[in-house]
Amino acid sequence: MITRIVLAVIVAVVVGILLTALLGPILDSLKVPIATTIGHFFDNWGFVIGILCGLWYFFAGGGLPSLPKRNP
Repeated sequence: MITRIVLAVIVAVVVGILLTALLGPILDSLKVPIATTIGHFFDNWGFVIGILCGLWYFFAGGGLPSLPKRNP
């Protein structure tokens, strides 16, 4: 349970940082109207989207998908 909480927080922070510090400014610098709008949206709402991703990760079960076990 604690592991899922920690991993969900990490997911939320990573997604928030990627959207606000990386993808938002890149799209904003393109000077294309739709890309500028999306970049500005990511700058403003990136951490909210990150928190929602972290909550989804936590409540969806978290962890990486496991491979099926092979019977010998």
